Amino acid sequence: MKKDIYFSIIIPTYNRAHMIIPTLETAFAQSYPHFEVILIDDGSTDNTEDVIKSIRNENFVYYKKNNEERAVARNTGFSMAKGDYITLLDSDDFLYPNHLEEAVKYIEKNNFPEIIRFNYDIVDSNKNVLETAKMPEEINNKLAIGNFLGCSGILIRKDVAIQYTFNSDRALSGSEDYELWLRLAARFEIHTPDIVTCSLHSHKERSVIFNIQEETLIERIELLIKYAFEDKVVQEKYENKKSSFISYCLIYASLHLAIANLKKASLKYLWKAIKINPWIVTDKRFYGVLKTILTQA
Repeated sequence: MKKDIYFSIIIPTYNRAHMIIPTLETAFAQSYPHFEVILIDDGSTDNTEDVIKSIRNENFVYYKKNNEERAVARNTGFSMAKGDYITLLDSDDFLYPNHLEEAVKYIEKNNFPEIIRFNYDIVDSNKNVLETAKMPEEINNKLAIGNFLGCSGILIRKDVAIQYTFNSDRALSGSEDYELWLRLAARFEIHTPDIVTCSLHSHKERSVIFNIQEETLIERIELLIKYAFEDKVVQEKYENKKSSFISYCLIYASLHLAIANLKKASLKYLWKAIKINPWIVTDKRFYGVLKTILTQA
């Protein structure tokens, strides 16, 4: 008798009591029935615990732990998961009902791949679609010039998730996913079916996009570069792309500093990116930074 594929939807959360129920509702609304939802509360100090007491679902697990940041929270979920596959979901994002159903179709057709990344929408707080993020072709190679994957909606086979966990350095938080994706991309093919199955919620509380401080951002970027190229398999795969990788990391820093209206700092790291990789001036992200700097009040 054929065994149904079982999924673990892992959601790390911290002080998102006002957002967590809509996120959980999209997880529970899957058209495919064989899954569990694991909510890892990373030491919330708001009323998250009281809010989720209303949930009555035998496949729902709530686990509260001391605050150690999202990497440790996700790793904790990995260790608790009963699924054949793990899918990640941030506590402010949403899954569409077809997410797991499409995953099963693809998994069975493609011999149980290690990693699957569907496309995703970016939506506002009313769930209006602002744009659709499509995965680029040859994504394993393209990861050297940008984190196209994100976290919400990615699917990782359980044995892979247990072997390759998130880096738990708190100072890396915000780029811990990119560092892991590089390690995985150096080892496994990332499958990218052309289907939208989840959405990223764009709002002003997103900690990675807003509330930027130059010192912590640059420390994070430096750690990302350091940790990524400490891995020997990453070194072998991406060594000839290292300068491009560093320059795009600096462009990322420059953009987010521009968003925070730190124009002088933004221009400083934009110039550093050009010195490392002059060809960066031909990339649309370079002009995106300049536009952001010029349009900020």
